[in-house]
Amino acid sequence: MWRFEGGRFLEADFSLPEEERLLLVVNGKPWAAFSYTPGDELYLALGHLFLSGVLQGLEGVRWHVGEGVVAVDLPTEPEKGVGVRDSGCAAGLRYGEPRLAPLPRVDLDPELPLRLLNQLRQGAIRYAKTRGIHGAALFDPSGRLLYLTEDVGRHNAVDRLAGFMLLKGVKPPVLVASSGRVSQEMAAKAIGMGAVLLASRTGATAPAVNLARAYGLALATYVRPTGYRLYAPGGLPVAEGVLKL
Repeated sequence: MWRFEGGRFLEADFSLPEEERLLLVVNGKPWAAFSYTPGDELYLALGHLFLSGVLQGLEGVRWHVGEGVVAVDLPTEPEKGVGVRDSGCAAGLRYGEPRLAPLPRVDLDPELPLRLLNQLRQGAIRYAKTRGIHGAALFDPSGRLLYLTEDVGRHNAVDRLAGFMLLKGVKPPVLVASSGRVSQEMAAKAIGMGAVLLASRTGATAPAVNLARAYGLALATYVRPTGYRLYAPGGLPVAEGVLKL
């Protein structure tokens, strides 16, 4: 491997992100297949189904995790509508939408987005090695880290957070940090999980901002150690900290 720098090629050694294919089977039938980073397959499968509106809880649900496949048996046969490809790499097909409800107002410390992204940066070991992978992290309302994951797909990473919540019995409200762009789908996932704050290292789309404002999600983007852009306030005390320039 080589790096071009200063007008010449230099020998270099770079780590590459792992990428494999995962098949999700529901009630004995193939449901979806997507590229992903190996690890925590059950979190990914259950979170994907929950954030597609297919799975509401774990009562009566059984599962089996094999090599490259997760089989989930639901007590009732779900309807499989037209597949929609999420706007992100490795996202695969999504059938359905998360069930959304207005979020409760939770008073948030304005320093929280900075703290969340700092913890995500510190824990994103694979990103530090490869510079080619997304990260997402789940926190309680005080900012205590509950779970951190990395995946080649930013949607997969957030789906894993929802799966973790289901299997560990974590109840909302929660906080989410993500390295990826906040599209409408990503904002919907956060709202569907009961996250009252979504903090991202990068930007957001206009539909994502509109959705966040409609449901009371605090949306902080371009989070850096010195500050961030706030597109939807949620429970952040904007009126108390705004200076007119």
